[in-house]
Amino acid sequence: MPSLLTPHALTLLTGDPHTQISVSNLQTTLPLATDAWGRPSIPQPLLLSSRISLQHPFSSASSSDTVSPSTIHYGTLSKAILAACTEFRDLCADDVCPVPMHLRALVQFVHFYLTGRDTLPSFPCQEKVVESLSSRDTAQKGISIEPLLKNVAIRLFELEILLPKASLLGSGVSLKGSFGYEVGNEGPSAYSMVLRLRELRVPTLVGVNPNERLAKQMVYVGVEMQRWDWMVDEYCALEEVVVKSTEESSFQTLEALAQHLITRIIQYILIPHSSFKYPTPSSSDLPLPSYLPSASSSSQSTSSKPHKHPRIKISLSKPTAVMFADAPTVDMMLDSDPESNEVARSVWEKVAKEGVRRVPFPLNGRLDEWVEGKAEA
Repeated sequence: MPSLLTPHALTLLTGDPHTQISVSNLQTTLPLATDAWGRPSIPQPLLLSSRISLQHPFSSASSSDTVSPSTIHYGTLSKAILAACTEFRDLCADDVCPVPMHLRALVQFVHFYLTGRDTLPSFPCQEKVVESLSSRDTAQKGISIEPLLKNVAIRLFELEILLPKASLLGSGVSLKGSFGYEVGNEGPSAYSMVLRLRELRVPTLVGVNPNERLAKQMVYVGVEMQRWDWMVDEYCALEEVVVKSTEESSFQTLEALAQHLITRIIQYILIPHSSFKYPTPSSSDLPLPSYLPSASSSSQSTSSKPHKHPRIKISLSKPTAVMFADAPTVDMMLDSDPESNEVARSVWEKVAKEGVRRVPFPLNGRLDEWVEGKAEA
């Protein structure tokens, strides 16, 4: 089973690329995932970018000045990616794969369509899709068509899908899947999935200078969720929590705001969706997690390590703060695994004592009032 890694860990595994082919911002339209208001199956534009790192240099292609087996024609690659999107749309529209067109499923399907190699966790109805692709190829061509990259020695396959209209206040939502290959392995040995909310523009009260305490200023918020193993499309709910938490705050530093956003994401987005069991006021019989103080002496203690806790990166910029610079920026990256750092651990302990609460989407009114129990969904 391929391991789900952070992008940095995957780069360390595959090494620096020496030979690459890439295409950027291929355009198409699909009723994929949800729109900016959380409505499913609404046609929206997609921008697809792919990069392929090869195991070996362009030996024969560079010496002969021809498109030889040592390389991949970028025009053929572009057509194959768009053909995969069309095939995915058709499969999701008929009885073969009667499931919503999730963003994660499309990333995995394009990888499978181009390489013929399975990825884990499998996308919905993957076995039926394989059978359908084989039968269609045979019926249309009389023979089974091999995937474009099946016989290519790949080191790293990357695909990023950007939905530029899927955010109310940002420049888009994207999901990037990267699949690392090792010599001798049929399929990928490891992969990464990264969900991004891009450049959310949120007015908020932030700063230490006296003038900054008088009025709100625009802050650009970037959210990156590494080791993202969710199949469902919850980026609208994530944006809601981030935007409301930012605009309702009044911190003096971007550093404090960044940590505030991370704790809110862990408490109100990640934990409500986690399959990890933890005690709540109404379920004291559940086994105690190993990170809780009393768990060390409990015979029922469990570990959170088998669960893929995402790593969260927050980027905050204040474009108007420095007159003769684009923007000061603060980045903070924190693992949501409670066994990895004190911030995450304190959030999980708080939820263990107070219980799990999931922010309704859409939430009418202020998030801080909902947190304090003063507002109804």
